[in-house]
Amino acid sequence: MNREGIRKPAFFAYKYLNALNGREVPSADPQTWITTDKGRTGVLFWDWQLPKQELSNRPFFTRVLPAQAARSAEVRFRGLARGSYRLTVRRTGFKANDAHTRYLEMGSPASLSRTQLTELQSLTSDAPEKNMTVRIGSDGNYVLRVPMRSNDVVLALLEPVKPVRGK
Repeated sequence: MNREGIRKPAFFAYKYLNALNGREVPSADPQTWITTDKGRTGVLFWDWQLPKQELSNRPFFTRVLPAQAARSAEVRFRGLARGSYRLTVRRTGFKANDAHTRYLEMGSPASLSRTQLTELQSLTSDAPEKNMTVRIGSDGNYVLRVPMRSNDVVLALLEPVKPVRGK
């Protein structure tokens, strides 16, 4: 976080890593980390692309650097118990939990007004881009397709919906 309490991308990387609980599930994809625990599966995946950088970091990162389209991710869940699951997908990347780009678009003010600070904090609220219930059938499979851009980091959580008791 910066001194004004605005969350930086590293904040979300640690938050997403912290959401991975349980036993690690092997994956052949080096840009994926999967865990499962008590029916809950967490998948962290990213598209790291080293930027073409002819300048040192300071001038390079003082301009807006739009993301480039990347190949969509396809996450295949298998062996799930039949029933309802809550699917939550969160992303950090260009203009997703990205206060830095908006700060640059504001002209990189030396000090932020209350309105600017509120705007930047709201841009890093980590609101899910997907938050829905999915039904898993008797085959136990579910496929999640997620559009990706360069340097996006995405967390997908799939967890069983517990039935309401007494109804």
